[in-house]
Amino acid sequence: MDPDDFTTDFETNLESGESSHIEDVTTESMHDPKTGHIINLVMDRYKRAEDARMTDETRWMDAYRNYRGIYNNEVQFTETEKSRVFVKVTKTKTLAAYGQIVDVLFGSHKFPLAIDPTTLPEGVAESVHFDANPQAEQGIEELKETFTPPMFGSDDAKLQPGETMDSLRERLGGMAKKLEPVEDKLIEGQGTLPTSITFNPALVAAKKMQKKVHDQLEESGANKQLRLAAFETALFGTGIMKGPFAVNKEYPNWDEEGEYKPTIKTVPSTSHVSIWNFYPDPDAANMDEAEYVVERHKMSRSQVRALKGRPFFRDNAIDKSLAMGESYEKKWWEQAMEDDAQSGKAERYEVHEFWGFVDREVLEEYDVDIPKELKDTEQVNVNIWVCNHQVLRLVMNPFKPALIPYYAVPYELNPYSFFGVGIAENMDDTQTLMNGFMRMAVDNAALSGNMLIEVDETNLVPGQDLSVYPGKVFRRQGGAPGQAIFGTKFPNVSGENMQMFDKARVLADESTGFPSFAHGQTGVSGVGRTASGISMLMSAANGSI
Repeated sequence: MDPDDFTTDFETNLESGESSHIEDVTTESMHDPKTGHIINLVMDRYKRAEDARMTDETRWMDAYRNYRGIYNNEVQFTETEKSRVFVKVTKTKTLAAYGQIVDVLFGSHKFPLAIDPTTLPEGVAESVHFDANPQAEQGIEELKETFTPPMFGSDDAKLQPGETMDSLRERLGGMAKKLEPVEDKLIEGQGTLPTSITFNPALVAAKKMQKKVHDQLEESGANKQLRLAAFETALFGTGIMKGPFAVNKEYPNWDEEGEYKPTIKTVPSTSHVSIWNFYPDPDAANMDEAEYVVERHKMSRSQVRALKGRPFFRDNAIDKSLAMGESYEKKWWEQAMEDDAQSGKAERYEVHEFWGFVDREVLEEYDVDIPKELKDTEQVNVNIWVCNHQVLRLVMNPFKPALIPYYAVPYELNPYSFFGVGIAENMDDTQTLMNGFMRMAVDNAALSGNMLIEVDETNLVPGQDLSVYPGKVFRRQGGAPGQAIFGTKFPNVSGENMQMFDKARVLADESTGFPSFAHGQTGVSGVGRTASGISMLMSAANGSI
């Protein structure tokens, strides 16, 4: 997708940004120290956000390993522990929580967004009506007198509180042409007579907008992006969505002569941003408080080159960054997620996308055209792209009003942190307990399932093979007293270990607030044996979910 083909409605914002873009500069001017000042500003804030979220990265990596069923390096096994089993209950509960979220979001098989009129709609009438009975025309004239004159175009009356000079026709919205034949009979408000016919212009306008938005979201694949965000919400505790941006989409089309002439349409698009590539203001508890956000991109050479086709990207800066070669260095968590890959390099480019506030003086030094209405402000909201110490793009924030186009949702709110708490973190300790008791049970079962053999060699003829198998014959010394071979069975305590495992699994239900019967566990007893009983349990579980 092209996350920076800005428009409003989606075209107006692009026009507003034309006066604030940076013109292409020559290669000689790339050594301007003011360029380095901009890059240092972006990288300093990126480094600050990266350092602040180190603890969160550790939490996420523990959650990821528990989901994958991988022991981290801190788990040390003794020489006597033979089993390395990992019971992936975390995966089961995470997927169940993800399923619950998706079921709520897409239960109606469409994007979870609805548009309804407000209690007091502005610019459009909430409802209008007219009487279909011709004999009631005289009554209509009497009703008109009871309403405020501005509603019917009278200029000699005073406006009442909350009223405007808009005529009723101007507030019919998209229904004005359809209601034109009965325009002179319309009265604002709901009809009360049996013969009254009522229309709701505000509701019709809202539903038309909702239909349009749903069509645009379907075209852009927003459902898939929202599902990805929902998955990270359940696993890591926070999901990130970005947008909306306008992109040019190609629709296949052939003319009458069979020549391919595609139709290009500008459509809005939203995308999911992985929590690993999202670096918010460390002093913010939510997006409303964030002064800036840095998104880290991992781009191939063709993806970086494709940036030339986006608005206001500097072609010569992109060419220079490409000439400098691949610069992507894997973070510690990337190597861990790749099962401890040895290579710390990748044939990719590391690109940083900055959204946030920058001092006005810095932009003026860099010859950015600041709109007249922002000349007196001390800081302005901008979008900056940096790669290989090159400023690929620097524009004013095109959104009106200016906003940082990222949205973060926590699974479980952490009141003193930006990032939330997920299912995997909530059951980290109980997952460790389940693994420990299961390993003990398996090791004990392996030990107790085999007979321990004790051999008195003094009673046997020397040089014999002491291996044991069915039908084995041992030769004894002639006249040697006593038994030469003894079999001992080791005590089996795996039952006690499994009881502790089951207890830890119950504690996992308690710590996550997600009971096992909610994701298909069988053998429920007690109140859950009846349909009404399980219904009550599910209702109680859904309350916390």
